[in-house]
Amino acid sequence: MLHGVGFGYAVSKSRLALSRLKASPQQARGMFSFINDSEQDGKSLVALSREALRGLGKRDDHVTLHLPFLPSPAGSKNTLPVQSTRLPLGFETLQKTAVLEIDNPSARNALSGNMMAQLADIVTLLEDPKVHDKLNVVVLRGTGGWFCAGADLRVARDELNSREAGAAMGALMVDTLTRFRRLPLVSIAAIEGGAFGGGAELATACDFRIIEGNAVIQFVQSRMGVIPGWGGGARLYKIVGRQNALRLLCTTERISPDRALQLKLVDEIFFATDEESSNTGITSFVEAFDAIVPGSIWLPCKSSKV
Repeated sequence: MLHGVGFGYAVSKSRLALSRLKASPQQARGMFSFINDSEQDGKSLVALSREALRGLGKRDDHVTLHLPFLPSPAGSKNTLPVQSTRLPLGFETLQKTAVLEIDNPSARNALSGNMMAQLADIVTLLEDPKVHDKLNVVVLRGTGGWFCAGADLRVARDELNSREAGAAMGALMVDTLTRFRRLPLVSIAAIEGGAFGGGAELATACDFRIIEGNAVIQFVQSRMGVIPGWGGGARLYKIVGRQNALRLLCTTERISPDRALQLKLVDEIFFATDEESSNTGITSFVEAFDAIVPGSIWLPCKSSKV
């Protein structure tokens, strides 16, 4: 079972509290056995989870950060995430926007363990004042006309099929998305194709969500017998309210763009027939935020977001 079965999350005063269920010796699996170490604190658990998940996946799946400048963050260059100093085609007019792309098209941009580690690396890079002080916006999108289908189940079945592995994945993703939400940047999820399961949770971590007219959002976790393991349930509750969140999570409703707009789950619908028109629709929403003078954005609520 995925998304941290046997692993509970509680958020209090912006601190992640981790609670473990007692595991039998038979369930401890290799590289993830540290999950059962009661002496590990939350920070150490997240760091160990990141390194254990790194490398689990395919060579051609990755998460890339596109920046309009060459970053010079502290630390070794060997620890920097996959990045580009050029924005994707269609975004070149933006000067203070970073574009974070999820790229695993053969699996509808589902996240492998390696991609989760890369996403955590990228958030760490964006937390550096030398980087975020030059930016106003970060856009989160998928490649190939699809946003994200959650965790890569093919990788999960082969490499993340224990309770310990699910717990490690959940610990890392909760920490990563909490830090992402607290960045002093305007974050925008550009949803094309579909945002399913963990992909829908990714979208809730952004300040704004825009959706292409034919895309679908769906919280499919209850079909698998699990709850949202990346903090998306709590974020959905804050966005659409208790009753709507409960309904969406329990019924696994396929949420159309119009329905999402009605629920205030998304902020705008754009229409696209190809990559060029998609980029135009996204940049038209982003431009107003990109044009603000850097340093003039003050988001006091960011520090308390979960």
